[in-house]
Amino acid sequence: MNLKLPSFYKRILAFFVVIGPIFWLVFTEDGQRRTDSVMLALWGEDEISLNLKVLDNRITENELKQVFTDVAWSCQDEASSFGNRLCASRIGTFNAIPAHYISVFFHDQWINGVKVGYRRIYHEQLKQQLWQQLGAPATENEQVQAIRGMGSVLHWTTDTGNVILKEALSEKEEPALLWLPFSVMPQ
Repeated sequence: MNLKLPSFYKRILAFFVVIGPIFWLVFTEDGQRRTDSVMLALWGEDEISLNLKVLDNRITENELKQVFTDVAWSCQDEASSFGNRLCASRIGTFNAIPAHYISVFFHDQWINGVKVGYRRIYHEQLKQQLWQQLGAPATENEQVQAIRGMGSVLHWTTDTGNVILKEALSEKEEPALLWLPFSVMPQ
C-alpha cells in the first residue's frame, strides 16, 4: 500500500499551513484584535482585566492599586460629577480589547465610576463581549432614561451599578465604556 502524497499536494498543504494563520491574523477581526493585543503587550502597554459584573463601590483607591500593581496610576484630587478624586492610567488592553486609557473616579476614597477609552475599531467586539459576559442589555430602566437624550445607549444592570456603552459611534464621539454605581445614577 502506497500512502505517499504527490508533491503537488504537499506544496498546497504547506502553502495553507503557512498562509492560513497569516490570513487569520491580518484579515479577520478576531485575528487583528489578538495581533494588536500582543503588539501592545510587547511595547510595554499595561493590561487591565476587570470583571464589570462584580465591580462594586466598596473598593478603595489603595485596594485598586494593590490589585493592579503593574499599572502606572496618576491620581489627583479633582471634583467632578462622579466624585472628588481621579486616578487615570494609559493602558494597552482592557479585558483583551485594545484600549487607550482607564479613568477611575473616587468619592471619599470609594470607587464611584470607571471610564475606559478603547480603540474605535473594536466597538462591535466590545459590545459582543459585554453581551457574552453580562447578557442582553436592559431595555427599560428608568434610571438610565435620563442619560439617553443624545442617542441610543446600551446599558447592563449589575448587582451594584450599570455598564453603559453607546450602541453606535459617530465619527466625533469618543469610544468609551462607563461603569457607574447606582448611587451616581440620576433618580
